[in-house]
Amino acid sequence: MNRACFSRTVCRIAQIIHLVALSIWLGSVAMSGVVAAIVFPLMRTLEPTLASYPDYEGDHAMLAGGRLASSVFLAVDTIQFVCASLALATLVIMIVTGYSINTIGRLLRIMVLCATLALLSYHLFIFMPEQMLSLRGYWDFAAAGDTTQADIFKDKFLASHTAASRILGTLTIAVLINIILAGWTLTAAPKETPTND
Repeated sequence: MNRACFSRTVCRIAQIIHLVALSIWLGSVAMSGVVAAIVFPLMRTLEPTLASYPDYEGDHAMLAGGRLASSVFLAVDTIQFVCASLALATLVIMIVTGYSINTIGRLLRIMVLCATLALLSYHLFIFMPEQMLSLRGYWDFAAAGDTTQADIFKDKFLASHTAASRILGTLTIAVLINIILAGWTLTAAPKETPTND
């Protein structure tokens, strides 16, 4: 196998992995919103009383829903991080092996992916850690039976919930746009390598 053929094969494999990573990323972040939309109304219907929080006098349905949803969101954030890393790595491999940036669509594809990664980085490393501090404060004080302090942290968490929903919604749309651009610019031929006559 000559060098040009090898580069072409690597580029195609990278494109496949890139599309699969974006697709899994989209599915995970979209389903996280679906899970939240199902879990919290269901918990309110069930009206649970949690034995792990016997002295907490607040809303146990919210507490139960939050514990369940947070586990889902943690898994989703892990999937997002892995898929985003794969998407970036495979795009770099594609460029190195001949994915020429010679059209507006291909340039836009790179710019949109960079913007999506920037938003994800903000979500994972700035927004979520602060939100989790409020959530853990809520759980810890609820477990200790301090309803007043627990509700303070709960209200602080709920105040950031709208922003969290907007970030996840924007990420969903951004990843979808990445998939569309990836499909639009899929037929990428490796750069022609000069031959010595």
